[in-house]
Amino acid sequence: MQVGYLGNGCADQLAKEAITKGDPFLLPKPLSYPKAEIKSAALSIWQDNWDNGETGRRTHDIVPRVSNKPVGWNREEIMFVTGHGPFPSYLLRFNLRTHDHCSCGEKEDAIHYATKCPFTLSWHFQTPTVSLKLQWLKNILTNKFSRTRLRLLTCFICDENNLIVKDNN
Repeated sequence: MQVGYLGNGCADQLAKEAITKGDPFLLPKPLSYPKAEIKSAALSIWQDNWDNGETGRRTHDIVPRVSNKPVGWNREEIMFVTGHGPFPSYLLRFNLRTHDHCSCGEKEDAIHYATKCPFTLSWHFQTPTVSLKLQWLKNILTNKFSRTRLRLLTCFICDENNLIVKDNN
């Protein structure tokens, strides 16, 4: 034992007691430990719910892993990816439209506007094959220029919805 260091004697005494009694000398875990454990458990439950859920499958295909970090998409990009926006196919689900067709006559969804609709020709992307649709969308979301075009397209659809969606109500 070094003389003059306050606490050394107490530490030595506690160490001897732990050895002679056979009891482990336990230090309490820091507060960060249970916080990290709770966060890990919550993320695990969230991931399980996300993987086994029935809704959001299109978004799940693009963002399969849950995270507390935002994906960095803006409002228009989120509307396009999820299909939750001024699209007749979405509005029909809530009885806000009587049909899910565009004014051009085709059954509409967000990809219809981005690839086929004559009313959105200025923003068209190349039409993906069915098997490559997911990769097509991922590529758009990782390309800065394509994301800008996607935002402009979605803004146009929001602003001019009455022109491109004919309703029978």
